[in-house]
Amino acid sequence: MSKKLITLSVGLIAATTLVFGQQKDSLNKNNNPENSLEDVIVTANKIPQKQNTTGKVVSIITAEQITQNAGRSVAQILNEQVGLNLPGSLSNAGTVPSIYMRGASSGRTLILIDGAPVGDPSMISNEFDLNLVPLSQVERIEILKGAQSTMYGSDAIGGVINIITKNKGQQFVTGELSAGNYGAKNASIQLNSSIHKVNYSIGFENQKADGFSSAIDKNNTGNFDKDGYDNKSWFLRLQKDINANWSINGYTRKTAYESAIDYGAFKDDKDEYFKNGTTMSGLTLKYKKAKTLVQFQYQYTTQDRTYRNDSVDRTYTIFEDNRYAGKSHFADLFVSTPLSKNIQWITGTDFRYGSYHQTYISISEYGPWIDNFKDTFQFQNSLYTSLSIIDNSKKWILELGGRYNHHSRYGGNQTFTVSPSYKLNDQTRLVASISSGFKAPSLYQLSYNSELAPEKSFNTELGAEYKTSQLFARAVYYNRTIKNGIDYNYIDYNFFNFIQQKVNGLELEANWSPLEGHRFSANYTLMNGQETNQNRVTTTDTITYNYLLKRPKHSGGIQWQYIVNPKLDFSVSARFTSKRYDVGGYAAPDIILNYYTQVNAHIQYQMSKHITVFADGQNLGNDHFQEINGYNGIGRRLVFGIRLK
Repeated sequence: MSKKLITLSVGLIAATTLVFGQQKDSLNKNNNPENSLEDVIVTANKIPQKQNTTGKVVSIITAEQITQNAGRSVAQILNEQVGLNLPGSLSNAGTVPSIYMRGASSGRTLILIDGAPVGDPSMISNEFDLNLVPLSQVERIEILKGAQSTMYGSDAIGGVINIITKNKGQQFVTGELSAGNYGAKNASIQLNSSIHKVNYSIGFENQKADGFSSAIDKNNTGNFDKDGYDNKSWFLRLQKDINANWSINGYTRKTAYESAIDYGAFKDDKDEYFKNGTTMSGLTLKYKKAKTLVQFQYQYTTQDRTYRNDSVDRTYTIFEDNRYAGKSHFADLFVSTPLSKNIQWITGTDFRYGSYHQTYISISEYGPWIDNFKDTFQFQNSLYTSLSIIDNSKKWILELGGRYNHHSRYGGNQTFTVSPSYKLNDQTRLVASISSGFKAPSLYQLSYNSELAPEKSFNTELGAEYKTSQLFARAVYYNRTIKNGIDYNYIDYNFFNFIQQKVNGLELEANWSPLEGHRFSANYTLMNGQETNQNRVTTTDTITYNYLLKRPKHSGGIQWQYIVNPKLDFSVSARFTSKRYDVGGYAAPDIILNYYTQVNAHIQYQMSKHITVFADGQNLGNDHFQEINGYNGIGRRLVFGIRLK
């Protein structure tokens, strides 16, 4: 990528500081971006409300945006949002992306699917693999930033990402076929209909790719093989309105994939692979009358992971088989009701249970080794409450909340939230928040050290929003401190509460529609991080690092979208990621990963009422980069597809 293009991209980002917000719906509704604040959201306080009725910072990825990103993944779309960084999302298909929101470490951003928390209890930090959510099944995504443990409990230190899946009552069939370079192929089909007043949706998707070598061939041997990917997913959803007040929604979904992987950074392996699969089943029961809402939600999740290495091309290890199996239960009941004309009250309780076991078999030059990790479990239950107070002039909004959490291992802890907002005039609104968050130690970590305490965070933010008929802009400053952070100690080889992390940053975003059919958008993120941790070189002393691994200090993107007519539209975008540090190896200094810029484009044309064709291009400049030390990022990627309805 040329330096001129990089300079131009960064200059435009700094000059415009605009947002990646609403797309086609904003333009079609009288070309008015202020609709971005009129969208109904559910993630801020678990109840449907307009975005401008909360002081919390929420971003929305709409159905239109998802359609206009066909050919990409959920992780790749999230990676373009302000305040988010997902290393691994632009690597070979099957790479498990990390999720860093506002610099918070992996496992500190809570992922919800239709409001239910998901995660793998056998993972070190209870992370969730976004490869298990095909984009074709997603209706919209809501991103709630800042510590949100008061409403959502553990893991919501950086924020919450609520992935809302498709659930439509009208009768139709949709399908999509696409293909591209790297041997990429994708096929999906979904049927929506009803039987005896029961609406149902059923769908299936298969993603495949030949891929490329995950590991970098540092010595240019030409012997590194391609690492392929095969993902299969299906779902069934049932919905029925029992009467005018009661409704019930049941679902089950299963996703499983297999991905060839390499031996490590800069190291090829021709016979090692990774399998990951999850099954989620649950129901939601709702009662709604006037402004009162009662909701009960339950979800049961299973997780199965396998790492297998036949190691024909390795001399030390002849065979490895490592299997994990996890189970999770989640139940939540809350009531939202008005106490008066100006006060809405929410109170609820939730219960979370997780268990897993592991088996490991290996054969090496020194003989066989078998290890069985016995079943282990933990559970936590919570009480939470929130008040939303609006003054008679509707200028002031004050949200107050608190949670008490009781954990089966470490006992109890509390969190709180105070979120005021003030409307200066019809165009300008101020928002602020003071909140605390926590992350319970994972089962994996507790299996090493049963005395671990939860991580605790303190978060403040202050922002301003400005909107007119043509412009929506938002600027937010945030500051977060984490104490009691959990990490691995290489002295006694155990997990311990030690990390102290300080992060502050600035997020700038806006939408601008100067002419009908044209929309310009961009965002910019400044993230300053500092972490006191064990020295990664000596492993024997303490050091304060003035950066966070894999997380850039500067990132941002710009986009121009042009809706030529109701049938044809296209967009061009560029995204810049500054240099980052990554681990250089065990007991080795950290290394710098160079900056990179990606130029992307998308075009779609509606040929008829039922057929739309599209083409998507990523990294059109074929910029060579690493998201993770020792692993390749994607080169130029082109996808062509057809959508049927």
